[in-house]
Amino acid sequence: MKLRMSPYTAYAIYGAAGVQLAGSVVGGLLLGGLADKRFGTGPWLTAAGLVLGFAGGMVNLIRITKWFEGRKNKKGEGDGCDG
Repeated sequence: MKLRMSPYTAYAIYGAAGVQLAGSVVGGLLLGGLADKRFGTGPWLTAAGLVLGFAGGMVNLIRITKWFEGRKNKKGEGDGCDG
């Protein structure tokens, strides 16, 4: 038995995941840029912040997507299926 979910719920969850991905990339870029100005390291910390922000955002995106897919496909308890 699958749970019925409104399409608006899916839009909200995937939209929030996309905003979090963009936010982590921009946050990493800004923090890297600030660190570059403070330490005078040129573009290296900005690039590292960008890469780390993107990687963190992708990890979070995958985690949210797996959680949502598991929630969407969750079976009801006591239905006699071995899962």
